[in-house]
Amino acid sequence: MLTKVFGSAVFGIEATTITVEVNVDTGVGYHLVGLPDNAIKESNYRIAAALLNNGYKIPGKKITLNLAPADLRKEGSAYDLTLAIGILTAS
Repeated sequence: MLTKVFGSAVFGIEATTITVEVNVDTGVGYHLVGLPDNAIKESNYRIAAALLNNGYKIPGKKITLNLAPADLRKEGSAYDLTLAIGILTAS
């Protein structure tokens, strides 16, 4: 199932809307695309722990997360909540 969740990013003094598209499909894996840095690539551990502590579970399926627009570098852990809500909505 494909879902879209909207977040925001601050670049200097400007705010930009970031669209997170989440697809949960058959298979195994966690794929993050859209020019993420290492903190965002490691977010799956933080998200899985946070959801597990709140009584939810990440589905054991292939999860593809697209952070758009792809030409902007996404940095930091500010996207964790948006990614978690997208995963919950798609599953």
